Amino acid sequence: MKHSLILMSLIAMLLVGCSSVKVVPEPAGNGRVNAADNSQTILSNGVEVTARVDETDINSYNLESTVTAFHISIRNTTDSEVAFGDDSYLLVDESGLQYSLLTPENVRAMLKKDSYYLVPYPYVGFYYLEDYEKTNAYNRTNSALPYYYDLYPQDIFTKALQPTTVIPGMKVEGLAYFKIDPASHKHFKLLVFRKGASKSSSPDFSFPFKTVK
Repeated sequence: MKHSLILMSLIAMLLVGCSSVKVVPEPAGNGRVNAADNSQTILSNGVEVTARVDETDINSYNLESTVTAFHISIRNTTDSEVAFGDDSYLLVDESGLQYSLLTPENVRAMLKKDSYYLVPYPYVGFYYLEDYEKTNAYNRTNSALPYYYDLYPQDIFTKALQPTTVIPGMKVEGLAYFKIDPASHKHFKLLVFRKGASKSSSPDFSFPFKTVK
């Protein structure tokens, strides 16, 4: 019972700290903002890229630090193949600090050994799946930036954006992971380069975001 009370108190504290945080896109050039899901779509040279901060924020006591997931979709409307690799995605905050993409292997390595609903005291976790489901439902309706690890370990890989070549007329999508806490920043940009492009040149796509508290 003592452990349960402490657990509930920690959950309440985290909810208060995160419930007022929201990440929204800032209009960029010819970008089209979708207010419904806070995404932005940019079309450049026949390639259409859409990006948003995913509602599943990988941020919990199971991690050494906060990992934020961006949902990215890429549609190739050209007659040629276009390629994107792990080094195609960079994040830059308002101070000019650069963040490289975390691969699914990186993220998985950052997790504690036990899964979130088996983590013993004093770590935040769920002893019973029904407790997780109840908190999950509550948090979806009250927090724009979930505080808990909402992906099963295998989902880190299955939902990740894969480095791949997009053939004409096709589309790929998935999550890109970065070690950053949006609540600690006012602005940041997601930069997307085609595979092989120089990072010293202008990015093919630039998605500015701002944190609203």
